[in-house]
Amino acid sequence: MKTRVFAVFFVFCALLAVNAADKVAYLNMEKVFENYYKTVQENYQFELQKQDFDERHGIMRDEYQNSLKEAQRTESDMKNELLSQEAREDSRRKLGVLMERLQVKRDELVKFRQEGMQSLQNTRAQVEDNLIKDLTDLVQRYATEKGYTHVYEVSGRSLNRVPVLLVYPKELEITDDVVSQINRGHESELQEARNKVEAMKKRAAENADSSAAQ
Repeated sequence: MKTRVFAVFFVFCALLAVNAADKVAYLNMEKVFENYYKTVQENYQFELQKQDFDERHGIMRDEYQNSLKEAQRTESDMKNELLSQEAREDSRRKLGVLMERLQVKRDELVKFRQEGMQSLQNTRAQVEDNLIKDLTDLVQRYATEKGYTHVYEVSGRSLNRVPVLLVYPKELEITDDVVSQINRGHESELQEARNKVEAMKKRAAENADSSAAQ
């Protein structure tokens, strides 16, 4: 009996020693990702690409709409009995050509939109994968330097959008310290990228208001 008691006590002490050696921290990886200077820089570059796509798509859409209006006018002339038979026949031939061109423009517009959106999504996904890998390496290095044995991610959510980790000791969260660490020496780059993003958003909002007013 005594041997069994000592054995249980030994196991209990061993568990205490393991737990005592653990150093646990909690990290909001979503916040770290959003405030990483490289993420903000990439967000700006992505918005530039998206803006370029939107502008080119807008030009193609306007060209299609103009061609459509021309076809409608030509169709109206073709049906106008006040015009001569010869003029209406010319309009009919012209309409046939316009409809062929209109179909080509429509196909080009649909293809450009589909391929452009897919390209943007692929670019975004690749950039995010690279950033996450970069951040994972930085967090692991940070944890090693600080002596953490476990770092739990607290921003994850389940399929029904409920936080995976509902309760944790907030005093053990290292998010702000990690954000400071990964941006150390790059504070000016971070601020510059943030300013560019804000300026771009402001211009977009002003353009939207201007278009709505027209």
